[in-house]
Amino acid sequence: MIKPEKIEHKDVLTQDKALELIFSDLFRTYEYPLYTLALRLSKDDFVAKDIIQEVFMTLWNMREKLHEINNIEAYLFRITRFKVIRHLRKVSADDRLKEKIWLALKDLEQDGTARIEEREFNAVLATAIAQLPLKRKQVYLLKTNEGKTYKDIADEMKISQHTVKNHLSSATASIRDFLVLIFK
Repeated sequence: MIKPEKIEHKDVLTQDKALELIFSDLFRTYEYPLYTLALRLSKDDFVAKDIIQEVFMTLWNMREKLHEINNIEAYLFRITRFKVIRHLRKVSADDRLKEKIWLALKDLEQDGTARIEEREFNAVLATAIAQLPLKRKQVYLLKTNEGKTYKDIADEMKISQHTVKNHLSSATASIRDFLVLIFK
């Protein structure tokens, strides 16, 4: 007498073998057309092969439900398109992220370079201002650093506005000459 477990076990083996044969047939039939679609959409051979492998892995993982799919060809093409689109979205998001990081690093580098150049320029300018005669230096600093008017400077230093103008003009010319010599 045959035991029921053996009959069920034999039926399961037959069913598994049938699913394997169906899957194998589907793979042989649709591998190339799906690869062609994936390649056309992704424009990358390696990505296309990867996607086709993912498509058939998805199909294999749901092999018990194959009988529920009415149009297997349409289903496989839809999965393939979906996986290519998902891949392209991921890649484009990665590219956008890389671009943002690259721009941020570039800006940081430019900011750093600009700050260094500004510090160097300010050091040279401070040297040029330090070499001015005392009264010229005072007039120049009151005008540029404190933003005072000719009249305010004249009142504070007890000199005429015309003298303030002359000191400022001479200070500016001296600083310009110094900078030309340094940055020549």
